This record gives sequence, structure tokens and C-alpha cells, in this order.
Amino acid sequence: TAILPQSRCAAPAARFNLARSDMSVADLRRLVQRATPRVEDVRSPDRTDIIRRHHEHLSLREIVDALDALEFSPASFMRRFEELLAEEAAAAEGDKLSEDTAVHQMFRLLNGLRVLCPQVPIPEAERSAGAGEEWAATAQQGWQEVAAAAKAKGAECFKQKDFKSAVEHYTSAIKATPKDGEGELHTLYSNRCAARLQVGAAEAALSDARTCVQLAPTWPKGRFREGSCLRQLGKLEEAVAAFAAGQKLEPDNKDWEKEVDKTDKLISEQPVAQIRQLLMQLLPDVLAAWQRVGEADGVLQLQVNGDLAELGACKWRAIREGAKLGKAQIRYSFLQRKGYLANLAANLQSSAPEGFATIDLEGNPLKIPEISTFLGGAAVAMIHLDVKNGKDGKFRGILLTLPLEDGLKRFVVKPKDPEPPKGAVDSVLGLQRKSGFPKSYPRYLGFQMFPGDLNFPVIDLLRDAPGSID
Repeated sequence: TAILPQSRCAAPAARFNLARSDMSVADLRRLVQRATPRVEDVRSPDRTDIIRRHHEHLSLREIVDALDALEFSPASFMRRFEELLAEEAAAAEGDKLSEDTAVHQMFRLLNGLRVLCPQVPIPEAERSAGAGEEWAATAQQGWQEVAAAAKAKGAECFKQKDFKSAVEHYTSAIKATPKDGEGELHTLYSNRCAARLQVGAAEAALSDARTCVQLAPTWPKGRFREGSCLRQLGKLEEAVAAFAAGQKLEPDNKDWEKEVDKTDKLISEQPVAQIRQLLMQLLPDVLAAWQRVGEADGVLQLQVNGDLAELGACKWRAIREGAKLGKAQIRYSFLQRKGYLANLAANLQSSAPEGFATIDLEGNPLKIPEISTFLGGAAVAMIHLDVKNGKDGKFRGILLTLPLEDGLKRFVVKPKDPEPPKGAVDSVLGLQRKSGFPKSYPRYLGFQMFPGDLNFPVIDLLRDAPGSID
């Protein structure tokens, strides 16, 4: 296990007057201010009177919609919010923002999200070292001429796309150049890094890039080299951090934002990011359903009848690229842990699974011992999410837990309960028996046409069919 994370309309953008500003910390600062309960005195339209307005907490749904209007992905939101927290830690006491907002709550929920599958890559505890001290220990007579000639040969080979020879010549230039000499040692490492990237030696190129950064920490190009290497190695979160560091050195250079956005797009195409995005969109409804149940020892199951690649895409990105917006019918059901595990065991033994997952996103069989261990713990919402992924149309199972805090209810809008069924629910329960609940019926059952309002619970077993309770 590892730590991880739809807008329904365009109204929030108008309500908050939030124009896109390259997903900046300033955007989040303004959002936190709007999400903070406060009293404002404003003049009446005819300017003859003062009107006192009371602003309450914004809900998580309003925060999700606002983040979409600002074109934040879960990854960019988490990254920028961490920057905001760092700024706040250094701010004077009287200038600090409130920490009691739905924006902070959203950050803590996504930060505390745990996912059983797929495993989330854990960032390196320490950054890998640079290339080591290849440079000359002492300045030799005529070293400038030797280094300049080797550098020129390296540049010519690079221009002719003879990258292997370029690496050799840049290495010769590095070995001739003392660290404290007049030569620009950091540029030699930068040039060799570029050549090594071209021959596919990304790890060696990254080592050169990091040596370049160590030698010249205020030179922006070193961060560009580092980010490019990390991106080629698939270390996308670290690549974004490197590009962001370069952006701080050159805040007026718009190319940095392009590199960040390009890398964020690659992140968004990964299943882990798609899970985060889908769950962020569903968070207000998931938490509303969990709070409606009011029982801790159980599992909330979501059957999402739609494709993860579409549902896990940022709405703003899909609109920008002219892609299809994700839609799905979602079944919400809540069972006690014992009944959930009994159903899961029977489903895994089924020869013709239909309407439920028996494998995870990586194609591995779901394993009850792992799931049972994972779903343990106090003060968490336990969630099993089945969603289609891939051309085969099969459901994949994802196990999640969300941290629950005492003050969470303030930010979750309680939906109105649907009207009770007017007739018997036997036929509906019979369908559920065949689509994932062979041993135990769900205590609560509801549905959602996503994006759209949640109808939960449509069936309350104790109210509508008490004889069916196990």
C-alpha cells in the first residue's frame, strides 16, 4: 500500500470569478480566502445603506468545481497547496490565512488517501548524487586550450548528430577543466547531459544534470536538464519539481509553465493519476453516502459503469483537447464488512463474473487476505471501487481508504433522501444477487448518473425488505 488522490457545470467559475492564472499559488490563496467564513459589509446598489453579508464555509463540492475552473489537476493542486503551506509557515502571525477551510480539508483527504492497487511510486528519499569529481584536480598548463578544443569538437559532433562522439569529447573537456578554474564546468556537464540523453543513457544524463545543478544552482538550464532526464526516466513528479525549481529562477519565462504542463499531462495519463482525479470528482458524493450510512464497520462499494481513461481525465483538459467527457452510471452500496468479504469470496470463485471485478488494474487477481488486511484501521472510510479499464470492457477492482476527521461534516452537503419505493423491491434485489451480491444484500443501495446528483439510499433494507437482512 502507498499514500496517494467533474465538475457539473460552469457556474462556480462565475460565482468565484476565478480566471485561470497558470494554476498558481495565488489562485489557491484567493480560493482559501473565499472559502473562509467571514462577515462583509457592502454598500447597497443605490449606495444609501450598508448590507451585512455572512459567508459560511464552502463545501467540498464547491471546492472541486472551483479547482476544475482554475484548471488544477489533483497533482498540481497538491503541489501548489504545499507551496502555499510553506509560504504560510513563514508568514507573520497576523497575515496568515485560516487553516479551517474546505480547501485544507480537500488537501488532507487527498494526502491521506491510501490505495491498494496500483502501487504508487514512492519518491526517492534522497536525490541521487551527481556524476562525481571527474574534473581536473589541479589546473594544468594550457588546460584552457585543451578544454576549449574538446568542447568545440563535442559541439560539432552534436550538431552532426554523432552523439556518442559528442559524449567522449565533452568528457575530455570536463577532465581537463579544474573546478575552481575560469572554465564553465557546469556548461560542460549540461552539454554532456544533452548528448547522453540522445543516446538513451538517461541515468548517466541525470547524474550529469544534477552535477550541473550542484555546480551552478542559480543557472536555470541545469534545472531544465534535470527535469528532462527525470521525465525521460518516467519520474514525472520529480520532473515537475525540477521544472518548478527552474521556474522560480526565471519567473518571467513562460517556457517553464509549458514544461510543467507537458509533464502534468503525462502524469494525468497514468492509472494512478486517473484514480486520483476520478475520486476527487466523486469525493463529495462518496463522503455524503458514507455519512448517511453512519456506520464505521462496513465497506462502501461503487460500481462505476464507465471507462477509467475517460472518467479519470480532468474535465478542463478534455474540453481543451476536444476529447469526450466521461459519463457513467454508478451504483452505490453499503455492506457490513462480514457480508462484503463473503460476497467477494463467492465472486472470486465465479466462473463467469459479470458486473463485478475479480482482478485489479494491473490484471492481478484480487486476494482476500490482502484486502482484509488493507481495510483494517480506525477513522477511515473503506471503499471498494469497480471501474472498467481497457478495451475488454471488464471491471477492475480498486481498494481505497479515506481519512475521516471530526470536522469533516461541515464541508459535506447532505443530500435529500429519495422517496421510499412504492412497491416491493424483490425484483431489484434479485438483480443485485446476480451482479455482485450472491451471499449478502447491501444494507443500503443507491444510484447516480455521473455527472449528476446522487440518489442514496434508494433502498434501505431495514425499511424496505427487513426479511432480506442476513
